[in-house]
Amino acid sequence: MNYKGLVFFDLDGTLLNKQSQISSDNKLALQALTANGYLPIIATGRSTKEIKGVFEQSAITSVIMMNGMSIYIEGKEVFSQTIDSKITNKLIGLARSLEEEIAYYTPLDIYLSGNCQGLTEHFTYFNEELPPVKEHFYLDNPVNMLLVGSADKSHDAIYQKALPQLHFFRNSPYSIDVTKAGFDKGTGVTIVKDILGLQHIPTYAFGDGKNDVPLLSAVDYPIAMENAVEEVKEIAAFITHHHDQDGIRHALQHYHLI
Repeated sequence: MNYKGLVFFDLDGTLLNKQSQISSDNKLALQALTANGYLPIIATGRSTKEIKGVFEQSAITSVIMMNGMSIYIEGKEVFSQTIDSKITNKLIGLARSLEEEIAYYTPLDIYLSGNCQGLTEHFTYFNEELPPVKEHFYLDNPVNMLLVGSADKSHDAIYQKALPQLHFFRNSPYSIDVTKAGFDKGTGVTIVKDILGLQHIPTYAFGDGKNDVPLLSAVDYPIAMENAVEEVKEIAAFITHHHDQDGIRHALQHYHLI
């Protein structure tokens, strides 16, 4: 694997447009990037189940998914972390005390502990169908990531204080991503480099949201979209154009990757 560099792409608000699709311009840019010897890698909070269409549209086969809890390289799983069922049970109890529910994530499945407004709005926001309820799925199946359906931002700190074994970070106005403490998109970058034995080649990352801060912090050349939140722009080495314009191509050309 003689790659010139690794290029990591967040999806929503970054590689995808407002319709959650990859534009024709981005497809051509990705093709040129690959042809020039760089390995494109998706870095997302989503699971394989949610991004099958993205794989098809982009021809990308490597992904850090569920915020670093599962990693696939060229279509093969090379890393997986799961959350203990006892911890999950505590989270469900706390969520219900706040009149909220959670979602269980694996690479291939998503189920809900129950339904609530936050979960409904989360999946609508990301143009996804609402998954089915399977309340006790976590008891008999390994779960890589959890998600709390919550539109109340004051709840973020409540969850984090109550369950320090987990890491809570807001993914949308309606939801909080939940991983095992110590894992995020940034740790995924380090794991990919170690697995591939490519610690010394340049790394680049595109992002726009708060959960992209660890991702951009882990690479040599952090790139923020024009539509990114301020926390992302503050750590970026380069701020490119809007994700619905030519932001991906503009930055790749800026760094002479295409």
